[in-house]
Amino acid sequence: MARKSLIQREKKRQKLEQKYHLIRRSSKKEISKVPLLSDKWEIHGKLQSSPRNSAPTRLHRRCFSTGRPRANYRDFGLSGHILREKVHACLLPGATRSSWYGRGVHSILVRPLVFQRGVEQLGSSQGS
Repeated sequence: MARKSLIQREKKRQKLEQKYHLIRRSSKKEISKVPLLSDKWEIHGKLQSSPRNSAPTRLHRRCFSTGRPRANYRDFGLSGHILREKVHACLLPGATRSSWYGRGVHSILVRPLVFQRGVEQLGSSQGS
């Protein structure tokens, strides 16, 4: 389990990023539209004056169950070993084990439920 202070720091960064998101985006658009280099530097200075933690590159994805910052799968929001445990326990819909990849996390095959539902609907419409 990750330290609580690190998780709180990450939440603080997310709040700052949401707060400054529109300001940063509008400043970047202005920089691309302004022809003069001196004006670009002026706008860039405003962008640099915003807090460091407001930049989206400072954010890390963390595992929902353990808070681990590495080896996260975006589809599930879980780290690799937790994902593997949950798939083996059949707790994640749409994820199955693949027999041809070997051992480890890479032996998990993820099929989106939307695609599976689409195939089922396709099959039922052809029969009628």
